[in-house]
Amino acid sequence: MTASTERPPDWPATEQSRWARPLMSVAIRLLMRLDVQGMERFPEPPMLVTANHLSYFDVAAMTPYLPPGVIGMAAEKYRGTWMEPIFRVNALIWVKQFSADREALRKALVVLEHGATLAIAPEGTRSKTGGLIEGRDGAAFLATRANVPIVPVAVWGTEKVLKRPWPKVHLRIGRPYRLPEGRAKGPQLSEYTERIMCALAALLPEDYHGVYRGNPLIDEMAEIVR
Repeated sequence: MTASTERPPDWPATEQSRWARPLMSVAIRLLMRLDVQGMERFPEPPMLVTANHLSYFDVAAMTPYLPPGVIGMAAEKYRGTWMEPIFRVNALIWVKQFSADREALRKALVVLEHGATLAIAPEGTRSKTGGLIEGRDGAAFLATRANVPIVPVAVWGTEKVLKRPWPKVHLRIGRPYRLPEGRAKGPQLSEYTERIMCALAALLPEDYHGVYRGNPLIDEMAEIVR
């Protein structure tokens, strides 16, 4: 894919707030002890960053370590609430949860096609079980249509923030990988989604594997992303 440097009129966001990284860095120091590994694995953009989602504090833990100018995706239900400013420390695309939000997907493709970094949580919502929940097909759709590398980012320990004093939080950045380019649909798209989720499981402790515990794809993806 050839990235365009000219941003279209409907570019979904302007730029990452210049306060995003320093603000989140302060939050990290106040709230958690953060262990980060794999920063050198990010390729040049465009790329799709996929991450598991355990807590609202995932954003704080990841923001200082993601590529500059990253654009995220946030649930539309938080728009207009007291939480909106927290989400807006990063440029973002609002998305309707648990639906085929074609407009959000179109904007996300624009981001990737114009050479930027897009971050997405394939689960679509926070896990309330403490482990991975079933992934949705949006990330696989974007990666195959835009033909960009996927960088898996696993975070754990954030679910303990504010519940324990200064908990240890881990951030693991995996090696990039690709899915076949094309217009995958149905079972093939679901297969790619399973691969994306097992790549995250391969970076997480087994206790966080959730619904993917025991999936043989975890070992296969571990050889690729670790």
